[in-house]
Amino acid sequence: MLNKFSLEKKIILLTGGAGHIVGKLVESFAMQGAICISTDSRPEKLMLQQQTLLDSGHDIDIYPLDVTDQANWEKLVKVVLSKYGSIDALINGAGMNTPSSFLEVDVENFKKIINVNLVGTLIGCQVIGALMVKKGTGSIVNISSTAAAPPLSKAFAYSASKAAVTNLTMNIAREFGQTGVRVNSLRPGFFPTEWNKKNFLSQERTLAILNHTPMKRFGEPDELVGAVQWLLSDASSFVTGSEIIVDGGFSCQTI
Repeated sequence: MLNKFSLEKKIILLTGGAGHIVGKLVESFAMQGAICISTDSRPEKLMLQQQTLLDSGHDIDIYPLDVTDQANWEKLVKVVLSKYGSIDALINGAGMNTPSSFLEVDVENFKKIINVNLVGTLIGCQVIGALMVKKGTGSIVNISSTAAAPPLSKAFAYSASKAAVTNLTMNIAREFGQTGVRVNSLRPGFFPTEWNKKNFLSQERTLAILNHTPMKRFGEPDELVGAVQWLLSDASSFVTGSEIIVDGGFSCQTI
């Protein structure tokens, strides 16, 4: 019987591939037999990621990528197509954040965050989406955030960009509806990196988050794997324009 959840031999391109969340997706899918193309703006982290997987008996392709540069995307696509002939799935996970109060928001930094988080996602959906539409099949997953709505304090540009990613995802899904290409978003709750813990998570803020989370803990990146695997696989063939929430109940709690 065909395993509709299988990603074996699927060609998956991931942005932000060396990051906290997407890095776990790369690792998990590669170990399941998917062909993972991990891209990031930090080549040194990509090389470390590849070596770690090689040491465990698995391999991935790695490519430096500035997601805000369309020419960079198009060059990458030519390389991937020459090697594999196709791209089955795209995960747009590249992102950045900077904490500040509203009156201290730096406009240029705000633009940079919007450019990476939102415009980078747009370009990826356009460039890879065009290939998928031509082929008549494909799955795109954009990484949103629990900060999308209601917004997260101290994260003005990040929250605005992720709200826009959610909206953009639904809009593209509507347009691609009859093409065979599905577009969904993943909305993670709090999966803090060491940077988050240092720059965002004071003791008071941590307590506030956990008190608002029914499961009373942060998430671990491997707890996102199942949801994304489902969205990329044939098991979710009638799912598009959806936002899948994985947040320990954070979004369902008021008082």
